[in-house]
Amino acid sequence: MADQPIMLIEKLWLVKRKIDKGACPSVPFVHLNTLLREPGYRRDVLIRAENDGDRELQALASEILTHDTGQPLVAKSTDLSLQDTKPQPRPSKSRNGRRNLLALIPVFMAGGAAVVGFTTFENRAVRISSDITTDTTWEAGNRYVLENTVFVQDGASLTIQPGVVVQGERGSALIVTRDSQLFARGQAERPIVFTSSQSEGSRARGDWGGIVLLGSAPVNQPDAAIEGLSQSDQRGRFGGDDPDDSCGVLEYTRIEFAGFEVYQDNELNGLTLGGCGRSSIIRNVQVHRSLDDGIEMFGGTVDLKNIVISGAGDDSIDWDWGWTGRVQFAVIQQHPDIGDNAFEGDNNGDNHDASPRSEPTFYNITLAGAGLSPRQHRGIVVREGSGGHFHNMIVDSYAIETIDTRDDVSPLVNSGRLTFSNNLLANTGQFGRSPTESGNDNDDFSFNENDWLRAPGNNNHFRMESAVHDSARDLSNPSFRARVQMRQMHAAKPPQSEFFDESAVFQGALNPLATKSWLAGWTGFPDA
Repeated sequence: MADQPIMLIEKLWLVKRKIDKGACPSVPFVHLNTLLREPGYRRDVLIRAENDGDRELQALASEILTHDTGQPLVAKSTDLSLQDTKPQPRPSKSRNGRRNLLALIPVFMAGGAAVVGFTTFENRAVRISSDITTDTTWEAGNRYVLENTVFVQDGASLTIQPGVVVQGERGSALIVTRDSQLFARGQAERPIVFTSSQSEGSRARGDWGGIVLLGSAPVNQPDAAIEGLSQSDQRGRFGGDDPDDSCGVLEYTRIEFAGFEVYQDNELNGLTLGGCGRSSIIRNVQVHRSLDDGIEMFGGTVDLKNIVISGAGDDSIDWDWGWTGRVQFAVIQQHPDIGDNAFEGDNNGDNHDASPRSEPTFYNITLAGAGLSPRQHRGIVVREGSGGHFHNMIVDSYAIETIDTRDDVSPLVNSGRLTFSNNLLANTGQFGRSPTESGNDNDDFSFNENDWLRAPGNNNHFRMESAVHDSARDLSNPSFRARVQMRQMHAAKPPQSEFFDESAVFQGALNPLATKSWLAGWTGFPDA
């Protein structure tokens, strides 16, 4: 950092902003020009921030103290007559030992009051219009604006640092081809946010295109190409024979207001995963107010963990073309005015028996429907030959029905490729019953979903009242904790594997005994 004064100035500006917002109660105000010009003052403020600030401010102050050379960062226009501006050894982290610093702060501020002319660096806009063909890092302190569809290609990797905001202009998207990777690893206190370039209050679904990750894991569609791109564009091709392929990392990341319509009935989703393998890490990811689906998998073996989909315009989680991944701890929130199914699963519309067959596995899921709202929803649709395994779920307040199976589903159920057990179905449909199908509505060869759900061996349970609190339907500040106690739940132990948390012997996405939700700190629910 000593060789990058601009980055140091950006970080000090962040310190000032956080202190001004109350992140360090013992320091009421910081004068930025003094902070930049006077190393002694700077060090005193940073030590107080390191000791008394909130967690994010402490980390930021510690980082700066480690790299600060103790030199003025801009030329002085006045002499503050400080007795000692040389860096001093960092004292121990005792609150009492810092009390003397508070008296110094007004002196430094007064001396620098006449200094003007600093241009802020926080959230400096870096406009991106060209494809990324070499390894690239988007750094904290900058705001990156996608002007059009940007490809990461030619074997390049794009690394995005914690806290970065990426804004998409209309018609833009970020597409990572199957020979390249994205590494967006945020932190709970410093998530990476992909959002609209429109001003807050004016943002809406479909403002930009979203994120597409393409890989080389198996898919069952020949010459697979991603939706939303021209079929002639080879960069949209995906799939291969490597189930362990990695598309990279998305962690502590929010994707907002995405999913523009490329042409009629062909839209990009919030997050699209085409042929991504099980070495990809998709964890602690929220997709909020997307125009089309929240997350859609086209084949592959990619796993998802700690996922939030809120207010999707179509389906929340959608899969096609042979996806066989696993999902644990996911929350779906339906909005009352928009959306279709929480889950929509297909194998292959051209060949229902295409291999590999779609057969994902879900444990510990909360599907929070909108009840008898203007727009009513289904919990799950499974069709076109898709299998799947659904366990330890809470399916709550879906006005139409819990699950609708279509096409020839009996062979999948009888062979154990489609299972639905140890779930809690609450305030859903006709007391958990699917509508009676006859005539043209009989689209699953007379398979009876009601009998299947209620079969004693499936250990599903039904509840007239909602199983989640009313706050699960709060669109701006929701809470998804179950109102059912753990001892009342009829959950199964998740499978033993390197992926599943086997201790999650409860229904729904949140541990009823936990004191803190895994959604805390990094999720957001803006309405515009």
